[in-house]
Amino acid sequence: MEAAIKFETHEQVVTFDPQGNVVVNKASKMPAKVVARRAIEAHRERKHLEQDLDRYYDFIDL
Repeated sequence: MEAAIKFETHEQVVTFDPQGNVVVNKASKMPAKVVARRAIEAHRERKHLEQDLDRYYDFIDL
């Protein structure tokens, strides 16, 4: 069973601090372009989710 499939861990490249700022893991082994793209995607996804929540709560307040 020594030849088991090796699972690579999913590396957390981009996170958000408590103030909402994007924090990039500089110790990542990913290329800089990929890290930058992930940061942009995370920012856009967060903004999209915030807009969805705002619309949801506006709908509930009716």
